[in-house]
Amino acid sequence: MVQNAIVKKIVGDGVVQVSLLRQMECGLHCDGACAGCGQKPKEEILALASNSVGAVPGSVVEVEPVDGHNIMTSVIVFLLPCLGLGLGYVLGQSLLGLGDMAALGTAVLGLVAGFVPAVLANRAITRRQAPEFRILKLLG
Repeated sequence: MVQNAIVKKIVGDGVVQVSLLRQMECGLHCDGACAGCGQKPKEEILALASNSVGAVPGSVVEVEPVDGHNIMTSVIVFLLPCLGLGLGYVLGQSLLGLGDMAALGTAVLGLVAGFVPAVLANRAITRRQAPEFRILKLLG
């Protein structure tokens, strides 16, 4: 998804910090006249972007997300906890011969075990600080 951003500062060689502009239906040209949105959103979303076009602080640029490990991250975050939940229940009921309530306990343990890779992946992504976006072109 391509969107507009403003370059805030140069972080390193070929990497800048950008402020992403939130997309609104009216394009924020309604002057507060429409009832749906009274004003421009106040929160600022900051991200890192690779700068191959020579953008400087204050430049308005068009950015797109960097293709990465989005599918694998989704599998880790969503699928592994679900698999842990199901396998924990099956393990508790079928293999260990536990009753329904006790099998729910093993299902919860499986769910927690499924969340561990998600937490570790989140920490690794946070520490890496790689650019999340790529600047396509200068707009102004």
